[in-house]
Amino acid sequence: MPLVEIEDGRLRAAVLPEAGASLVSLEARVAGAWTPIMRPTPADAVASRNSSGFASFALVPWSNRVREARFEFEGHEIRLRPNTPDGHAIHGDVRKRPWRQVQAAPASPGEAAFAFESSDFADVNFPFRFASRVVYRLHDGALEMRLSVTNRDSARMPAGLGFHPYFRRSIALGEEPRLRFGATGVYRDLLPREAAGPIGPGFDFSRERAFGTDVFDHCFAGWSGSTRIEWPTSGVSATVSATEPFRHLVLYVPAGEPFFAVEPVSNANDGFNLLARGVADSGVRVLAPGETLEGTVRIAISTPV
Repeated sequence: MPLVEIEDGRLRAAVLPEAGASLVSLEARVAGAWTPIMRPTPADAVASRNSSGFASFALVPWSNRVREARFEFEGHEIRLRPNTPDGHAIHGDVRKRPWRQVQAAPASPGEAAFAFESSDFADVNFPFRFASRVVYRLHDGALEMRLSVTNRDSARMPAGLGFHPYFRRSIALGEEPRLRFGATGVYRDLLPREAAGPIGPGFDFSRERAFGTDVFDHCFAGWSGSTRIEWPTSGVSATVSATEPFRHLVLYVPAGEPFFAVEPVSNANDGFNLLARGVADSGVRVLAPGETLEGTVRIAISTPV
């Protein structure tokens, strides 16, 4: 399957339209050599179009999980198809489907755009018709990713969106990355039933810190919109910044894996059910017919001179 490749001299990226227009790679020039910054995608994941193994993928029309694959919305029970072993629905329904490449405006060798229409598929796992568009742009040592979801239905619909980029845990052999970001709260449960609580010492990244042996799969509320990642041995750093509506951040640091994820998202985990329960600041937006929700994530890479 053909990849779409973009480059600006300092960064290069590859996208597979057939697998959710997901990123296969993001590389930077480090000491004169192309070096992966995001986790490399295995060949078998590319061949099977399994975006779960990719460097990054888009989350539309919601991010993270919907508890038991069902929720209430404006007096109706909505049932989705579960796609996790424990019976939840996860990460929307566009990341493993084919997207169309469309013309970026203006056309540039450092930019590529892709579009998705749910009406093109009879089995979309969402009862509302929607469209999505993602634009990848490399410019001045940064990757910009602009994502939107539009309500194509005749009724109002709940919506969320986000990105799920995985970064390498070590760029130089054995190094430990350090992370810094601000947030106002954290959801202590993977599938919360109430608003985010205070950030305790174990979840405080307001000052730069390493993960060590800590494991995370947590959603932070009131994200400042900027996260700094440093790989101190290699001298590489990344600043992940985002516009509205990306004001939640999921930090995923699994035990024993050579990667971690820093995910700018609009809604909290199980945001649809939090909205139905009347929990404030779930991040879910209710879109009128024809209305669009959109935002941009920028990943700026700095490398040694």
